[in-house]
Amino acid sequence: MSHPSREAQLLLEELGWSAPGDLTVEEMAYACGLMIQRKEMEGSDGHILMNGSMGIINVNVAISYQPKINYVIAHEIGHARLHRQLSFFADNKKTLNEWYAKGPQEKEANEFAAELLMPEALFKKKVSKEKLSVKLIESVATYFGTSKTATFLRYREHGEYPVMVIFVENGVIKWKQPSDDFPYKWLSLDTRLPSYTVAGDHYYRQVLEPVPEKVDAIEWFPEDYTAQREPHRKLWEQCFPVGENSLVTCIWTP
Repeated sequence: MSHPSREAQLLLEELGWSAPGDLTVEEMAYACGLMIQRKEMEGSDGHILMNGSMGIINVNVAISYQPKINYVIAHEIGHARLHRQLSFFADNKKTLNEWYAKGPQEKEANEFAAELLMPEALFKKKVSKEKLSVKLIESVATYFGTSKTATFLRYREHGEYPVMVIFVENGVIKWKQPSDDFPYKWLSLDTRLPSYTVAGDHYYRQVLEPVPEKVDAIEWFPEDYTAQREPHRKLWEQCFPVGENSLVTCIWTP
């Protein structure tokens, strides 16, 4: 377990937290000596100002989606607990939403937030022996008060199926996050979304599948040597929209 995750676990233990509903993330912040303010902010989802052991977390008032508010606050608590020697952090959509964001402080704050909101042991218990689907992820996300995207990414770390989570914007693959055991790795970024996939059905033909569907691995990974050797290998896939021109799709092995 990484240092940020251990720090998040220690905080939960200090607060006596055992399950969602024990404390809100706002109450966790207050317990850490952090005040929360909602204010108008341009180009930033949130930031934290530290002064010794005290601090102020500012959250953009334009954000109304509670799971995102939860994540912004948890991320800033991470900065307070991990980077107290640095007095100011401003976080935009990129640093908050991309768990692989550049820079060690942002990566650490994201790891802290993930563990604080979705503790590993409890997360594993919620998904154990369950078939993967958007329906499962929605249920787990509701339980933890997190977004579906964040929950899928957490599943990538602690789920039972080898998976890859992919973000598509305007029909272009912008990022991918495979689990360590996912068999296909070669997927070029900034390339067009392949048409004969579940995500392709949604983007090009406005068809949103209500349940996971099987697709040919070669459709997603035409340049991957493993897929080329097994051109008839199938993968499960399901996607969901995250904006007017964006979607997240998850593919996993049967």
